[in-house]
Amino acid sequence: MKNLSKALALGAACAAGSVCAQSSVTLYGTADAGVLSISNTAMGAPGYIPAPGASGRKTMYKDGGIGASNWGLRGREDLGGGYRANFQFQGNINTSSGGAGGPNSSSGQSLFNQVAMVGFSGPFGEIKLGRQIAPMIFAMAHTDVRGVRYFGSALTGLVGMNSASGAFIGNNSNAAFGAVYNDNAIVYTSPAWNNFTLHLGYAAGEPGGFSKTNSQQTAALLYANGGLRLSAFYYNGYGNNLPAASALYGAKLGSPAAGSAAAADAGFSPTANTNRLASVGALYKWDTFTLSGAYYRARNPARAVMPGGAASVSMVALGAGWQMQPNINLTAGYYRIKDHTNDGHNASQWAASVDYSLSKRTTLYAQAASTRNQGANMNLSPVYATPVGAGRNVNAWMVGLRHTF
Repeated sequence: MKNLSKALALGAACAAGSVCAQSSVTLYGTADAGVLSISNTAMGAPGYIPAPGASGRKTMYKDGGIGASNWGLRGREDLGGGYRANFQFQGNINTSSGGAGGPNSSSGQSLFNQVAMVGFSGPFGEIKLGRQIAPMIFAMAHTDVRGVRYFGSALTGLVGMNSASGAFIGNNSNAAFGAVYNDNAIVYTSPAWNNFTLHLGYAAGEPGGFSKTNSQQTAALLYANGGLRLSAFYYNGYGNNLPAASALYGAKLGSPAAGSAAAADAGFSPTANTNRLASVGALYKWDTFTLSGAYYRARNPARAVMPGGAASVSMVALGAGWQMQPNINLTAGYYRIKDHTNDGHNASQWAASVDYSLSKRTTLYAQAASTRNQGANMNLSPVYATPVGAGRNVNAWMVGLRHTF
């Protein structure tokens, strides 16, 4: 408490203009793009809503092969006594058009659609306030050899699980199961203790405020010691599927009011517990080899489900990697999704990549994937933000260049 009092006093003095602590601001970003070839891209349905319509093979320019192109600002001020004030703003950049920003949780567009937060850190850990990456994503990346890359990874598997719900359009960051980003979030990250790190998050469902309405809760526990990593997370949310269900029913009935009424009749509401996702995972690295595995289970406890959608889905993720040379890394992953609501509906995906580092900041990559979808609500895609036809097999490859600054 003594150090904290000193830090707060120093911060107040700086604000008054009498003394200022050391501070820094950094501009950073990533440009990632290449050529993608993919079969059976979706036609005839909004976003990720499963539909059998599909085009033939397309070869196209693609922004984001390993991960999103983005830019951001982050800064910190040393307040003394081990305490710091922090901030970060980060948003997407589309290299194909130069457009900036992307969807937020309310289906609008935000310049800093990935992160917009202010935080305070010290010996106790860190507290961050604002729009942030959900802590469950840290756990997913921690125990998947392929991380959460945009091509054949735990992230594309997560999108496939959400698509299976039948209520994930993808025009906002409130997913049916879990979430990549949270608005109005308060996230606490603990200091490392016996190789464990804990992340706790609460997202207020504005304008409902600090109530159950549209709120999200998440906890993630990570372990790292030598070559061993372990992860576990739990995510819970209310009202996630209501906007998508209302829009889908409205399009079918020809009236937004009728759509809202139909969604309510089906059990969708701002307080319906439609979003629950949990996972455990492990990764082990020895010498130049790495193996990983994780299990995910998604549920819709309220069982408010679109016709043909899934209220319970699971995914098994397996991966392997080989650091062939210091600048050449090979990874492969297998992801299998099972629908526990609709018998016989499942999807599986194989993906592999070779990354060649030209420098610490620049990487050439080539990747390929094969996906099998079985069932009217199965449209697992090997490529993030590239929906495919439901019940159709998909093959894709991509070559690209990634540079960070």
